[in-house]
Amino acid sequence: MRTVLEAREDRWNRRKALASGLGEGWSVLSFTLRLPVFLRLERRYEAIAGILFDDLLIFLREKGIESGLREFAVRGDGPEGMCTVRAKSQEVKIVCVEFEETHPWGALADVDIMDREQNAEGRSQIGLPPRTCLVCLNPAAECVSGRIHSEEEIKRKVDEILGGPPFFPPEGMIRHISGSAGTALLLEAAAAPKPGLVDPYSRGAHDDMDYFTFLASASALASWWEVFVRMGWSNRGKSPESLFPELRKTGLRAEKSMFAATKGINTHKGLIFSLGVLCAAAGLLAAEGRHLSAENCASCGASIVKGIVEKDFSGIENSPADTGALTAGEKLFLSQKTTGIRGEAERGFPSVLHSGLPELVSGIQAGLSLNDAMINSLLSLMLSVEDTNILSRGGKEGQDYVRKTAGEALNAGGMASEKGKEAVRKMDTLFSEKKLSPGGSADLLAVTVFLYLLTQASG
Repeated sequence: MRTVLEAREDRWNRRKALASGLGEGWSVLSFTLRLPVFLRLERRYEAIAGILFDDLLIFLREKGIESGLREFAVRGDGPEGMCTVRAKSQEVKIVCVEFEETHPWGALADVDIMDREQNAEGRSQIGLPPRTCLVCLNPAAECVSGRIHSEEEIKRKVDEILGGPPFFPPEGMIRHISGSAGTALLLEAAAAPKPGLVDPYSRGAHDDMDYFTFLASASALASWWEVFVRMGWSNRGKSPESLFPELRKTGLRAEKSMFAATKGINTHKGLIFSLGVLCAAAGLLAAEGRHLSAENCASCGASIVKGIVEKDFSGIENSPADTGALTAGEKLFLSQKTTGIRGEAERGFPSVLHSGLPELVSGIQAGLSLNDAMINSLLSLMLSVEDTNILSRGGKEGQDYVRKTAGEALNAGGMASEKGKEAVRKMDTLFSEKKLSPGGSADLLAVTVFLYLLTQASG
């Protein structure tokens, strides 16, 4: 307990030190979990705290309040975050209370605000009553001081807030699934040369992003894969498709993290959808004790998004295509009945199971490096994927060109021969010149790598 008290005192002193150096119109925000010590110190809540803190800063930004100096760490009192924010303390407190009351997990957030004179801004200063207890409607301070509720009561309530018991799967399993997703993003970004795509040596067909943009995006999304896994785990016993509405809401929150990290550039929006669904599928399979094979995971993912094409595209025939109201995917569906990643997911990721993954595995078994096996896998995906990025940029003619050149490169040996490597390098130059970016194939390469990593370690 002494360590906990010392950590709290240290946090208070650090908050005061930050506040004393603030300029006019700035405040200090301190974040912790609103949980008893016995729960706060459990390792499993670290990721929850990190996501809540990120969401809080995004929420503040949406309200026009920018954050400055920021830190997040796990100390003797559990996970905590602290940052400076550019707004007066009362304004910040009002927005933070709104976050606590509207975010799905907001009841677990404890946000304190201090002004530059080192005065704490509480709920009473903005005319609000004290917060109520997590378990009952009485003032929280009374229940805490009187130890009114048992540990089991509190745990049940926290599980309910986080998505229903048991929210937490075995920690080794969750790290394996979410880690496979995070690693897949990094490996896909690092693979080179990827014709028309961003890699460590080239921007490809893109002027607005580079390799470091993808690293920043992958880092921002790293904690979200765990959330998707836990959502899948907590959905056991229910129909898979009942999970998708909440997955989609969570995906939108993950997108905000991505856009914040990339300054508005779309690096992984398609992957948030596909890998989010597959992480949830893997979590659900694990909860049901089923084998984490690529086929099972893809099939479960298809069950989760069942009917998505019909639901998302119904009625758009009546929307005027020249109003700008339609997305690129919707316009392609209207003009060519192209279903893109939605259709791929609803069909159980056939391009991955029948093209991308077999090519990756066979390349590795033949002695290719992981990089070269991934490039061959990408070429194989280009032959079969209904790539909306290519169709948007180059139309049917562009898609035919991509498939023709990818086939020629593979027939020349791909990355297993010098002739094939030269063909891939030539593709990279030509695709970049023609502004053809097979981004849909690249996303499915990341899905391919995820399923490979998932099955390699899970047996």
